[in-house]
Amino acid sequence: MTHRTQKAHTMIDSPAVCPACNADQLPGTPWCTHCRPYVARPEIGRLSPPIRRLGAHLLDSILPVGVMILILSGATAFGGGRLSWYVALLMLAAYVFVALLLFVQGTTPGKRLLHMRVIKETGDNATFLTMLGREWIGKWISGALLLLGYLWILFDRENQGLHDKLLRTYVVEHR
Repeated sequence: MTHRTQKAHTMIDSPAVCPACNADQLPGTPWCTHCRPYVARPEIGRLSPPIRRLGAHLLDSILPVGVMILILSGATAFGGGRLSWYVALLMLAAYVFVALLLFVQGTTPGKRLLHMRVIKETGDNATFLTMLGREWIGKWISGALLLLGYLWILFDRENQGLHDKLLRTYVVEHR
């Protein structure tokens, strides 16, 4: 059995009782259906609820736009022209740079502010490429399908959206 197969196998063979709340678990369920931690490795954290995930998504969407609006309105008020656009683009580039740095840690600026991170289905941290695919390609697909990929989070037992399913990831809260 390879290392990768062994990790995936460990996730499916979770204990029948949650170590955090002692609730009985369905066979093969990696997350406690009552208190939401990863049963095989509770130190990973709990599944993030949909409302918290929405908050992180809104922060990730609003932060860069808000910063640009503030810079442009402030620069315009002081008579800036072309310089204000350069400063705004520089700030946007800085935001993208910070977001890419956070991808290495399996998070985004919004998730970081709300103490969340993305993990793979094996329980390992999401890699840079996983985050890049999830945030820029997977989320585009989730939104392109009339937002159904995002709405799926509300109905999925493990709070996964289409972008999570495609890249086999979960969003967890961490301390």
